[in-house]
Amino acid sequence: MSRWAVEKLIRMGITPNQASLIGMLLGMLSGLSFYMTRNASVFWFIGALLVFLRSAFNIFDGMIAEQTNNRTPAGAFLNDFTDRIADVFMLVGLGYAHLSNPTLGHIAAIMALLTALVRIGGKAAGSRMYYGGIMSKPIRMYLIIASSVIMALNPMEHLPSALLFIISVGSAITVVQRTWWILKELS
Repeated sequence: MSRWAVEKLIRMGITPNQASLIGMLLGMLSGLSFYMTRNASVFWFIGALLVFLRSAFNIFDGMIAEQTNNRTPAGAFLNDFTDRIADVFMLVGLGYAHLSNPTLGHIAAIMALLTALVRIGGKAAGSRMYYGGIMSKPIRMYLIIASSVIMALNPMEHLPSALLFIISVGSAITVVQRTWWILKELS
């Protein structure tokens, strides 16, 4: 399915950097959608769909770069930078969602940023890029999508705050895991 979508995007003239920017925009819109859940529960479904599409474009940009032989350092930077912007909008938006907690949204966003900071800092120091951990990006996206669908179908009073708490704690553990792996490799 993803190969088909990537081939379509390439035929449409979408570049890897444009795919990164589309993914960022989808992430930003998902945060707005989560905020809008205060007005209507349908925005939980819309937010889930936007996070899914954002995750797809997060994969598509690299696939487009590979298939068009268009990998560049600027593209790698833009990919990572736009991912961080999308993460912040999604998680802070979730903090302002119906039945949620803004403080937990901000904490989750900071912790998600720290998981990337450790990975990038390790790379700058000479280690390989560590993407794993208990709360890596794919796991965060899965949890956000699943929780959003649950909230759309059957709003649960503490689910959004619990989700953000789990993402925050899991991201803190991921920071420790990645730091350990990096220090072990560099020692």
